[in-house]
This record gives sequence, structure tokens and C-alpha cells, in this order.
Amino acid sequence: MLRRAGALAGAVLVALTTACQSGPGTPAGATPSPAPNSASALSTSTTTSPGTPPATATKPKTATPVAPRRNPGGLSDDQTVGQLFMVYAYGSGAQSATPAQRAANLALFGVATPAEVVRRWHPGGIILINTNNLDPQRPSLSSGNVDSAAQIAALTAGLQRAALADTGLPLLIATDQEGGRVQRIRDGVTARPPQRALARTSPAALTCSYYGLGRQLRALGVNQDFAPDADVVTTSAGVIGDRSFGPDPVLDATLVRAAVTGLQAAGVLATLKHWPGHGSTDTDSHAALAVIRQSAAAWRAQDRAPFAASAPVAAGIMVGHLALPAVDPTGRPATFSPTLVSGLLRGELGYQGLIISDSLFMAPARAAGTPAAVALLALRAGIDLQLEPVSLPGSATALLTALRTDPAARALIQAAAGRVLAAKAKLGKPPVSRPGC
Repeated sequence: MLRRAGALAGAVLVALTTACQSGPGTPAGATPSPAPNSASALSTSTTTSPGTPPATATKPKTATPVAPRRNPGGLSDDQTVGQLFMVYAYGSGAQSATPAQRAANLALFGVATPAEVVRRWHPGGIILINTNNLDPQRPSLSSGNVDSAAQIAALTAGLQRAALADTGLPLLIATDQEGGRVQRIRDGVTARPPQRALARTSPAALTCSYYGLGRQLRALGVNQDFAPDADVVTTSAGVIGDRSFGPDPVLDATLVRAAVTGLQAAGVLATLKHWPGHGSTDTDSHAALAVIRQSAAAWRAQDRAPFAASAPVAAGIMVGHLALPAVDPTGRPATFSPTLVSGLLRGELGYQGLIISDSLFMAPARAAGTPAAVALLALRAGIDLQLEPVSLPGSATALLTALRTDPAARALIQAAAGRVLAAKAKLGKPPVSRPGC
């Protein structure tokens, strides 16, 4: 089964390179420039000749209307919107699901199997989980996604076949494989200690450790890891704890960069989390809005450091449901804050990679409004890839309507989709051969 997954990976990379280079979007491996945030660049205009007496009047000349920019990669509108979501689906195989899993897929997506979810909604990615305990309708229902190494490899291969047949693009297939309390896959991947236990490891040895993890994930068809945790922990309580490398921002910055280097050398996209930093708050953002009660200066000296160190190289950064009133006085979760995402992360930090939301099933996101409203808020904040929308049909329909009716929203959607495609293009680069290990 692992050989089968490896063969598929090769086909995926060829198809991705072709799709990204042949379409009107960003060439493979490049990062698209941000699209304008206003409708001015997409507006139509007319010019007319000055008025003259009726006998000699000429018909006013009308300039050709400016057409909306084409979707990246030659995707349809539906496919473009779909790229902005990463979802989970119930089933141990792309085409197989138990009766309970089929019922769950039908309730969430209107189709019965994971492959049908891919074909119907064209998601940019799939996250592999066991259960979604944040879903009040089915908190303990196993997805069947991560039962065994052979099963995972077959599932990811089947999902990639469905995606390539649908859009010509591969899926981002992600999981949370941090170590310690947070490691979704238990078979085919060596169990790891929490990050705190690795804090005394040399950067070179840590790079090799994460390189080994990346090789194991890639063999199963997983090409993105929601790790490492870049939070600087300064509280003894809270949800992060030993998931962080510790309380020293300088050491954390060094170790986070080493972890990113190792994962990405193995061909797995690393994703820092949780911007703008979850380490100084006791509140669990799964259950309530977590507020970072630091001054702007203290935040810059502490929480910002690990993200800044790895921003030039990390493929992804996950934004948490975290408020930072010293920087954004509205108190909005970062997930919905243009100040904290477009302003700080894109603008001040200069981050050009993929920006991902934390799960939209979490309480602060659900409290922000309907799935349609949440999707629009996240888009306008600067989120590229929305993780686990409560209602994919509701969220996707809202963005599709916005794309077709609002030139400014169209520009934002196309820019976000371009960054998703740019992240996928990185999968086309061959893994580095054992970086100094």
C-alpha cells in the first residue's frame, strides 16, 4: 500500500505542475501578489467626446469594460471557491463508509462518501481526524480516517484520484501530528514526545527528528502537518502547556525554525500555530474567546518572535480564535480581524504563504454568526483556507455569491485561491535528501 501511495504522489506532482503552468494563475512554485482589496481595479469606465451641436454630434465612444480577472489555474467559479476550504469527511476509504458515516456525510455535505465530497464541493484540502468532538450532533462518531497505516494510505490515494479527476489539482491532506497529547495518527508514524520534552534538543538534531516525521507522513499520503506549535507558553494553565517548546521566545524561535526545516525537507508543508500566540492565556479557545492581555510591546517581544523567525520559510500559518486588544481594540478573534491578519501577519511580518483558520467548529467562530457570515468574515480578514466550516454548503454558497456579485470579494477570493494553489505547487518540489542527518 505504501508503494501505491508513492506512485500516486508522483502522478499528483506531474498533474499539479501541468495545471499550474498551463492555467492563467500563478506559475508553480511562485507566490501570487495580493489582489486589490477594493473594486477600483475591476470597475468599468467610459469616455465620451465633448458635446457638439446636434448637426455634427458624434456618437460617444465607450471603452471596453474591464473584465474580472480570470480564476487561478483555469478553475471554474465553484472550483475556485471550493479551494478556500479544508474539510473532514467520514469514511475509512474514499468510496467506503459505514451507514452512520454515510448519514453524517449526507447531513454535512449532501453526499455519502469522501470521494463524493471532493467531487461535489472541490475542497482545497482534507484533514484527517478520528472524531470531531466539537460537533454537537456527532461528538463521538469515528470518522474511520486514521485506523491503520494501510487504510490511511489507501484513503489518501483514493482522495487524490478524485481530486485530480475533478480539478486536475491535488488535495492538501493534513493532520495534527505535533507529538504528546496531539498526534492523530498512531500507526505508521512513530509516537513522539511533546514539544516541551524536545526543548533541549540541538537544532540540527531537531531538524532530523522532524525530517523523519515528515518522511513517515508523506509515505501515508499526508502532505501537510499542522505543526510545529509556535506558541510561547508563560502560563501553567491553558490548552497549550507542553505542546510548546517553552517560555523562552528566542529558544522557541530557533527550535520552531528547525522543525519547519525538517518537515519541509521531507516534502510535508509545515504550519505554525496559533497566530498571534496562544501561550499567555489560560482560556481554551475551543470553548471561549481567548484574550491575550499583553501590551503591544510585550506581545512583540514574546509571542511574535517564533512566527517572525519562520515566516520566510513556513508554508502555512494557522490563525487562532484569539483576541489581542492592545493591537486590535475591537476585541475580535484574530480569525476575523483584518488588523491582525492582513495588517500584522501579511503587512508587518511580510508573510507570503498560506494562512489557515483554526477550526470553525470552535465556540468563538460559531458565536460570530451563521456559516455564511463566518465565511465572509474570515475571507475579509485575510484567511486563505477555512478549516472545518460548520456548514460547507452554507459557507461555499456565500462565497460563490460574493464572487459573482462583488468585484472586491472576487479579488479577495481569487487571491486566496492563488495562494492555495501556490502551496500545492510546493508539493511538486522533490524532498531534500536527509538535510545533514
